[in-house]
Amino acid sequence: MSIKKGALIAAAAVSVALLSSCSGQEAPTITRTEHDTAKAYVAALNARDVDALTRLAPAGYEGTETEAQDIIATHGGRDLKISDVRVSHDFEKDLASIYVSATDSKSRSISKYIQMSLEKDKWVIILGHAPGVDDGEKSSSPTDR
Repeated sequence: MSIKKGALIAAAAVSVALLSSCSGQEAPTITRTEHDTAKAYVAALNARDVDALTRLAPAGYEGTETEAQDIIATHGGRDLKISDVRVSHDFEKDLASIYVSATDSKSRSISKYIQMSLEKDKWVIILGHAPGVDDGEKSSSPTDR
């Protein structure tokens, strides 16, 4: 191989290495997956633990504790055993719809969809609402003409 051809190959290799390192940010390391979050959700339900459920919500969201209390009151304490968790990313890669199938202490089948989003490096359950977002008590548009 000639020196000129070797130099061209080396230059091409360096260019490829530089381009691949500049192609964007690396994906964050996920510390809590969708499956992990679904399991933590069911564990919080089983323990009737509002605080544990609230910790699964996005940081800084309003109304998470009230919504968590409602969920625990309705679905808590059933000794759920997960039989299946299905993850769907239909709209965006950082939004997920999780379908959880379980059986309770009386061998009844229960299934539930849980909406999640990726927050920094972990999946969170959508509880409450973002700060400054109308919580639905007021109309967002005038109705009188």
